[in-house]
Amino acid sequence: MLLYFALYLAYLFAYREGELLHWVSLVVLPLGVIGLVRQETSLPELSASAGLTHGNWKTGLVWAVLIGLLLSALQMVVSRQGREIAGLLLSARALYLFPLSFGVMLLTAGFTEEFFFRGVLQSRLAALFRSNWLAVVATSMLFGFYHLPYAYLHPRWPSHGNWPAALAAAFGQAVPLGLILGTLFVRTRSNLFACIVLHALINSLPAMASLAGHY
Repeated sequence: MLLYFALYLAYLFAYREGELLHWVSLVVLPLGVIGLVRQETSLPELSASAGLTHGNWKTGLVWAVLIGLLLSALQMVVSRQGREIAGLLLSARALYLFPLSFGVMLLTAGFTEEFFFRGVLQSRLAALFRSNWLAVVATSMLFGFYHLPYAYLHPRWPSHGNWPAALAAAFGQAVPLGLILGTLFVRTRSNLFACIVLHALINSLPAMASLAGHY
């Protein structure tokens, strides 16, 4: 999986992948690799190996929501979109924009990125290192590297075309977030659902500001 990630990262520098292709790159192909290595074809067994089990789906959801709301409030203070987001939340448009953005984030980055980074990589690094916390740190660093092509190449990022700014943006934002998500994954006994909800909540406010220009 580490080799797969290295190849995928190189690919991201050559091609800016959209959310639909994330489902292929971060979910379908890793599942296929795991199935080949473990010689399993059962989708429930493969999904369970990434933390998607029925037994613990409620575990940690309250904490995921509380942390997500707290970090969302913090975003309005430190984000350059803070005033725009606050204005939207105080308007009637928030009644449909926030649920819409949350739903979109659940089905896109919230699921695909958490499936690969926490469900696939972190769980396997924990077994490799025999330490959950070393796995949290390592996966968080990989999460930072994953955001680097976007920070440098995506024209919507303020760091576009600037390597020092891109490194600061990718690692300054993604690594702390990865540490929070990774810790939640450990504390909830590998409940990927809680991480997906938390990730979606954190992304919902910026997504809401983007959707406001279209709806």
